[in-house]
Amino acid sequence: MITALYAALLAILLFVLSIRVIGLRGNPAFSFIAQGKGDDALLQRAIRAHGNLTEYAPMMLILLAFLEQSGTSAMKLHMLAVSFLLGRLMHGLCMGFMKSNMPLRVGGTALTLFPLIIAAVALLMQHLQ
Repeated sequence: MITALYAALLAILLFVLSIRVIGLRGNPAFSFIAQGKGDDALLQRAIRAHGNLTEYAPMMLILLAFLEQSGTSAMKLHMLAVSFLLGRLMHGLCMGFMKSNMPLRVGGTALTLFPLIIAAVALLMQHLQ
């Protein structure tokens, strides 16, 4: 159920990033989240924040599910998942809502990639034993 928890949290983040893009595209129902409407650079950044989440989250959730199924401790799963979620939040905030904030972007990228590779290597190590 740990994987399910983080799948739900990531889905909420995806929802927020999605309505941000819809709002920036000019939909009046989502104008409350579209500060910067008409700013093409901001729209492109929001699109990439949304796309980037959809590119990374499925693989991380698959890895978490396999690790969880294999009996990896809850603490290790939560550490990987919280790091990944924090990374996606940082990256999504930076890319989707700001014109620039390089520390958030770099930190978010690191907190996305490190849990991903750690989870992949942990799964490989289990398979090789």
